[in-house]
Amino acid sequence: MKLTKELKSKIDNYFDNITSEELYAISVEKYGFPQDVNFELDNQIFGTINKEIYKSLIDNSFDLSKDNSMALAA
Repeated sequence: MKLTKELKSKIDNYFDNITSEELYAISVEKYGFPQDVNFELDNQIFGTINKEIYKSLIDNSFDLSKDNSMALAA
């Protein structure tokens, strides 16, 4: 399945509009993830991560218009 721009937009919109509490409830109640409540947090501050886009510095594309391009597998 390809990740189209429209599908990516829907996924991004979903995660932009859901709270961590809602995600936790879905993972435990709907999908049965185990709850591990045997840890303590002593006034720790948690932040959110930034979105980053990976872009390769290397061009790995093939020029299929040239005769000397890599042969395609059947």
